[in-house]
Amino acid sequence: MNRVTENRSPKQTLLSVVILATLLVIGGSIFLIHYRINPAVLQPGSLLPPAQNMPASLPPTSAEAIMQLPPGLVPLTPSETFESHNLSDKINGKAELYLSAGFNRLISQRLTDGHTDDIWFEVLVYDMGTGQNAFSVFSAQRREDAQPLGLTQYSYRTSNAIFLVHGPYYMEIIASNASEQIMKSMQTLAEYFIRENRTETITIAEEQLFPEKDKVANSTSLIASDAFGYDHLNQIYTAEYTMDGNRLMAYLSHRGSSEEANKLASAYRDFLVNFGGKSIDAELIITDALVVEILDTYEIIFPCGPYLAGVREAANLEQATILASQLFNKIKEVIGDF
Repeated sequence: MNRVTENRSPKQTLLSVVILATLLVIGGSIFLIHYRINPAVLQPGSLLPPAQNMPASLPPTSAEAIMQLPPGLVPLTPSETFESHNLSDKINGKAELYLSAGFNRLISQRLTDGHTDDIWFEVLVYDMGTGQNAFSVFSAQRREDAQPLGLTQYSYRTSNAIFLVHGPYYMEIIASNASEQIMKSMQTLAEYFIRENRTETITIAEEQLFPEKDKVANSTSLIASDAFGYDHLNQIYTAEYTMDGNRLMAYLSHRGSSEEANKLASAYRDFLVNFGGKSIDAELIITDALVVEILDTYEIIFPCGPYLAGVREAANLEQATILASQLFNKIKEVIGDF
């Protein structure tokens, strides 16, 4: 058998060695990149981006520097920041509620406490600019199974979540599953957040303008814009009432002057009539009150000094009249003659 003998030159041998070394370097790099763990998962970090990464134009109290995580909590993901242009990427379907209420920024992150391997929770901090804006989204998102928590003036818990307003911030902490252990860790985070971020405690002064009789507890809400489907109704405070098993709503809004309140009352009455409502005559003690019957319910709209006020969704005119009179008298009692 003839054997073929290959004669390799020194240049060919050197070239083969270089190619082999290059392939080894590339392969090693791919291995390291593939298996390198994100340091944000391993190291305790801030809920929000560190202060040194803040744009120079932002004040120290902005959302960029809200807090560091308390001891014992471990990030599962890096924090994420969402602004007006991409908020819908995070909360698709609800973004407009926040945007119409003055939304500035959202920071979110998933965390665990290390004691519940299969349960994690996500914290979402919405910078809404003002306490009233934060209360608006807090009240709009209020759960039916809410249990008062007492962390702030406006705070409550459900079986797997905590919701609160702290200054201009609306905060949600939501667990992947109900657990008292994870709830304790979530409350620790909420307390830490409140302690580390000193800000004015908001007070919704309009709450004292609603009569207490028949009022549903913790039902006061703020509709920032387009209240009741009418685009000229904004900053409308509402409260729910029950009378003889019927549910109805009282509402009010400071409009700056009695002239503006009168003008808006008439415009809203016209809006209801244009959409099928019927303006009816009724004897009321309230001067300039307007009554509309629509969709088998009754609405009473009236100016009260600089306030626009009213009652809606009343099952009968008698109950609407009673609540409207109570609301009118309460506003007069608080703000005095006008």
